[in-house]
Amino acid sequence: MLLCALLAAAAAAGSPAKADPPELPSIAPATAAEGFTFDAKRNLGVEFALPGGGAPTVGLTYFVADAVALRLDFGLNATLSPSGTPATFSFLLGLRFYQLKRDRVAVFLEPSLLFGRNLIGAEGAEYIGFGGAVGVEYFFADHLSAGAQLGLLLSLSNLGSNAANASVITQLSTGTSGLFARVYF
Repeated sequence: MLLCALLAAAAAAGSPAKADPPELPSIAPATAAEGFTFDAKRNLGVEFALPGGGAPTVGLTYFVADAVALRLDFGLNATLSPSGTPATFSFLLGLRFYQLKRDRVAVFLEPSLLFGRNLIGAEGAEYIGFGGAVGVEYFFADHLSAGAQLGLLLSLSNLGSNAANASVITQLSTGTSGLFARVYF
């Protein structure tokens, strides 16, 4: 009898209301909560990098579309004294794709093209390189970030040599790896 009373009370109460599904976490731009979205179209950033190989670089990052940035970097290593030592330099043109963003962290992929001059023995030799990198960027503030990238570079050097027996040097390295700091405007 007690069991019948409990079943009747449960039936009178009706079925419970259907609960809303749990809200999934947002993969929003790294600083959207504060009103600044670093990877919005037409944003500009200045970067200071310490690459894995070669001289430190300074560069510009310009967002040509949301989450897609065009990057230009320049590095210079010039010995002023003693004279006669060839200067080395590098130009990088890259396209950075920010595909995963969560809170203050953004993960990116970056294919790149490099041109420059490096030292082979005591002589300077031009090179061209094709690279790619994967990296992460952390935002300390809306307009200030630091990050790291791990890259691979295939370079062909000794391209402009006038010597008859000079051959092209092919090298695979992590020359596009390094740490960087960036300021966005």
